[in-house]
Amino acid sequence: MTMTSNTKPKVMFVISGLGAGGAERVISQIASHWTRGGMAVEIASFDAPGDPEFHHFSPKIVRHQLGAKTTGTLRGLAKLDNLRNLRRLLKRSRPDVVVSFLTKNNLLALIATTGLAIPVICCERNNPERQEKHPAWNRLLAIAYRRARLIICQTDAVKRCFAPSVQDRLRVIPNPVSAWPQARVSTEPPRIVAVGRLTEQKGFDVLLDAFAAIKPAEAGWRLDIYGEGPKRGDLEAQANHLGIAGNVRLMGNSETPGSWVEHADLFVLSSRYEGFPNVLGEAMAAGLPVIATRCDFGPAEMIENGRSGILVDPEDSESLTKALHRCIKDTALREHLGKQAKQAINAFSPARVMREWDAVLVETLSPLPRTSRDAAPKIEEPAG
Repeated sequence: MTMTSNTKPKVMFVISGLGAGGAERVISQIASHWTRGGMAVEIASFDAPGDPEFHHFSPKIVRHQLGAKTTGTLRGLAKLDNLRNLRRLLKRSRPDVVVSFLTKNNLLALIATTGLAIPVICCERNNPERQEKHPAWNRLLAIAYRRARLIICQTDAVKRCFAPSVQDRLRVIPNPVSAWPQARVSTEPPRIVAVGRLTEQKGFDVLLDAFAAIKPAEAGWRLDIYGEGPKRGDLEAQANHLGIAGNVRLMGNSETPGSWVEHADLFVLSSRYEGFPNVLGEAMAAGLPVIATRCDFGPAEMIENGRSGILVDPEDSESLTKALHRCIKDTALREHLGKQAKQAINAFSPARVMREWDAVLVETLSPLPRTSRDAAPKIEEPAG
């Protein structure tokens, strides 16, 4: 189907679940935008009916919770169930295009659409070089991505992670960052805020080392870390060992998207790697002064160092400590960085980003000339 004023396509998103993640937030924004444009939008996820949804979705958006997500020894069987359930749904619903988010979901979507003549847009949301994947996944992805209609990256830099055989179908679309509607409230003591899943990727252990070095009890600042994850116990033990437990709070997930902004005075992104850090964009949109690592990928394309934020090397607690000292001691610097950050993030406004997604959808639904990609190796079609 080619999109015209008289024919609106049916789009199906594929995602693991609809919790408090960055990919989930982006899906909610794109899905809402296309629904307002009169398109039929469905979302297939591998969580179970009744599992919580963190973001708002229009009642016009059809939800399919395929319900095979699990862990441990049943993980492999669950993935087969996910694949079968998704393929059955695709045969029944017959969307005009599938938009999948996250690496493993991309592979499942590409296999599930085999033989169905449904184009797939695959969205990579992290650093493919740093994600832990079984070698078998890498081999399958190398073949499967040659069947993708388009592959969406979040930054130009991440394009280096993809094979030459798919470079012609890479498109770069950053995440949309909305103007921040919530008013910030001055806090006492003032707060440094960090946000993310409590994993090795986010570098909160480095942040704790840097925070301890500024002697927070003397400086009069507190560190609040929002998020949940497997490193909670390690981070709590580290804070106790460093003697800063009284100045550090692990806040869990925020009650609503972005509510952590309200009481923040300084935002820190300490990640070892990223794809495109939504929380950094949210902090900048709220006019917060920001310190971020110059990690692959994202922060260096969002921040002009020294003007709209401060960039430091990843895993460099000494440089991070120096940046914290600068911002804590200089109120004028914090005000300047926050003002410039708010202006700089306009480049990622939802209106601009949604126009890029509209263009990608038109391109995907346009007739595809026969090329060498048609001869790409096929993946055996699953049963069902």
